[in-house]
Amino acid sequence: MSARPTVLLCDDSRALRMLTAQQIDACGYQLAGEAENGIRAVEQYQALKPNVVLLDLVMPKVDGKAALKRILELDPEARVVVLSSLGAQNDIEHCLRMGAKSYLQKPIDRDTLARVLAEVVA
Repeated sequence: MSARPTVLLCDDSRALRMLTAQQIDACGYQLAGEAENGIRAVEQYQALKPNVVLLDLVMPKVDGKAALKRILELDPEARVVVLSSLGAQNDIEHCLRMGAKSYLQKPIDRDTLARVLAEVVA
């Protein structure tokens, strides 16, 4: 039995992290760790080397865009999926140009999460 792909979940909302952690597990992935701000996201990425990062764009201290830039500087192969609220289309496009692999709209739909994770890990 091969290990399940690992996911680092970065969002400042504890409620969203709890819900999404359950969805990640239900989709057959393993939650590697969580981060509540962009600084922790980068630290956790370095410490855990997850297969995928789910990265919220709006976070305290360092926002998602800055964290994405830093993670990709550390690891150009990093697979980052951006989480964003409705209406952040410009931010999403900017992040995809920077090197994010995909994006998810919040609230996160489990079927969409499963599909995006499968595409990114493939």
